[in-house]
Amino acid sequence: MGILEEIVKKKKDHVRLKKQSLSLEKIMQLDPKYFEINNLESILGEKNILISEMKRKSPSGGILDKDLIPSNQADLYIKSGSDAISVLTEKDYFSGSNQDLSEVLKISKQKKIPVLQKDFIIDEYQIYEAKQIGADSILLIIRILSDENYIKFYNLAESLGLSVIVEIHNEEELDLALKADINILGINNRNLDTLSTNLETFETLSSMVPKGIYKIAESGIRNSEDATRMINSGANGLLVGESIIKSKNIQEIISDIASKNV
Repeated sequence: MGILEEIVKKKKDHVRLKKQSLSLEKIMQLDPKYFEINNLESILGEKNILISEMKRKSPSGGILDKDLIPSNQADLYIKSGSDAISVLTEKDYFSGSNQDLSEVLKISKQKKIPVLQKDFIIDEYQIYEAKQIGADSILLIIRILSDENYIKFYNLAESLGLSVIVEIHNEEELDLALKADINILGINNRNLDTLSTNLETFETLSSMVPKGIYKIAESGIRNSEDATRMINSGANGLLVGESIIKSKNIQEIISDIASKNV
């Protein structure tokens, strides 16, 4: 069993337990903590964007910041020039939580900065949960969804007013992604089987994406040179995580990458 399959298996267990304490029917009826949604599309229509990601650890990078204080990190990200923030909320492999997301939202909502809840969505329950907590955007990973669930989840998220980044890694997944009328496509340079990254993945797939769809380059972007390379290949935005978290000067690397994102 590969790492992705392990994550999905545990995610199914976690969702099942959550439903026992708060049913799908009940979470559907809850009012969201925040009614205002800061859509990614609204800023993507104005400029190329930098989505700075926070996570405590990852399967590829190991422990990144075990003492992460999400609210402080969000404040630093915004002050340094991030256009949006991604928060890993997966528990077992990234040590994330919905509490991390909630702490970031306390800062981001005041600044009107979009926040992506980055997790492994395999059940509609998680989409209602994201809406209730206050996330502005969610991630749908084509690799882990059936065609039927992908379309169902995408339409549900849109009906709730959430932005959706649909993530792919190869041409076959691109074909599946286009079965929905998507606005934002995330092209992941990381191979989820080997965990290795290759920026050529974005360069190859970007040219195949129909016009009118925003393209986000994900993973493997280490510096301003990589940022420029992705923008020149058609990226409308960059999602950068480990390079920022590992940096000895977070403000400098964000400012450096953001300055090339034009």
